[in-house]
Amino acid sequence: MKQIGKSLLVALLIILIALLGLLVYANYSEHVLELKRQEALESPDAPSRPSPAADKGFEEPENAANVSLLFCGDIVCHTGLNFEALEADGTYDYADIFGGAVDLVKAADYAACTMETTFAETAEYTGYPRFKSPTDLASSLKRTGFDLINTASNHCVDGDEAGIYRTLDVLDTNGLDHVGTYRSQGERDKNSGILVREINGVSFAILSFTYGTNAIPVTGFEYAVNLMYTDYLDTLTNIDYDRLSADMEKARALDTDVILVMLHWGNEYQLEPNSYQKELSDFFFAEGADIIIGGHTHCPEPMELRIIEDEDGTQRAGFIVYSLGNFVSCQDDPYTNLTAALDIDVQKNLETGETYLRHVSYRPMYMVDLLDFGASSDWRYKLWDLTGAIESYESGNLGVANDALYQDMKTGLDRLHSVFGEKFDIANGGVDVTEWFEENR
Repeated sequence: MKQIGKSLLVALLIILIALLGLLVYANYSEHVLELKRQEALESPDAPSRPSPAADKGFEEPENAANVSLLFCGDIVCHTGLNFEALEADGTYDYADIFGGAVDLVKAADYAACTMETTFAETAEYTGYPRFKSPTDLASSLKRTGFDLINTASNHCVDGDEAGIYRTLDVLDTNGLDHVGTYRSQGERDKNSGILVREINGVSFAILSFTYGTNAIPVTGFEYAVNLMYTDYLDTLTNIDYDRLSADMEKARALDTDVILVMLHWGNEYQLEPNSYQKELSDFFFAEGADIIIGGHTHCPEPMELRIIEDEDGTQRAGFIVYSLGNFVSCQDDPYTNLTAALDIDVQKNLETGETYLRHVSYRPMYMVDLLDFGASSDWRYKLWDLTGAIESYESGNLGVANDALYQDMKTGLDRLHSVFGEKFDIANGGVDVTEWFEENR
């Protein structure tokens, strides 16, 4: 009987230990799942981009080359973003701030943005009014998947002449293309400062210009910045058509498939282009531009397709967005936290050599500042896929958000649609440019 009692006791102890083990495992598993769930709730990032045909509903010709271009707005590197990016070891990592755009950038064949800052020589980093940022920003941009950094902005001379050169050196070190600023007259003279790239068998001539330099003269190193105005320090009324015409003539002579122009222009905090933007857009299209990407205004401005008739009578489709607004920033004025990841698909018929815009769409983006809404997490600033974030909140899967943030996101989506147009939103399919061209030519 004693032996039976001992055996029973041992069996009970084994069962008890097993039950305790199961309980601990269950609690641990639930904890891990909760951590993963919370991470997902706080990061409503954009899904990976399917192939152009699958995503946009058109069939690809068998004998064609296709390129997906992805454009983001201006990186306005306020001090708050530096604090957000600061790591425990003293380095800076901005990749998480780019949040909802990361998958889209990585999926594109060629992704570009504009950098409204320079790289500092020392650790004395500054924000507005003269931006000098950590060099780690460049490595973050590279890891995120960006290929091209437009450096022609009104803040490109914030680090003085040496800052221009240092910034380009850092971009080179990180394997990033750049256009719009230069280290020497020889560098500017090469192809008239035009960046030439071949992507998937399609060739691009890429030009960039800025309206000014934050009231900092470039006397003695005029070659360093592509300027649109001769009076760039004051009135901004004299467009330098001699320079622009010469550069566009060179772009045409390069005989690339596509001419892309990036312009830093317009009036800050305005939702419509001014008369100079309209005048210059007409000029660049007439001179051969196929795509014009604008920035500087800190707010989104309209996008549109155009029918362009060249001197020989042939017609083609052109696309312009007057401004994509801020990509990331700490601004909280109306519209300054609204932007888009703009996707332009280019197609080349390999039998005829004809190249054309195939499809245009954008994904609405929203720059979150949690403190503005009384919300809290282990982060403050992050760019969200706006439509995805709204849907996540409505399905109860956006734990970091509250009703005030949700309402602001809904208002933001309406505002973006009012500026960019609903038809270009990828949620509505975007625009099949070849169909649009046939209907409107």
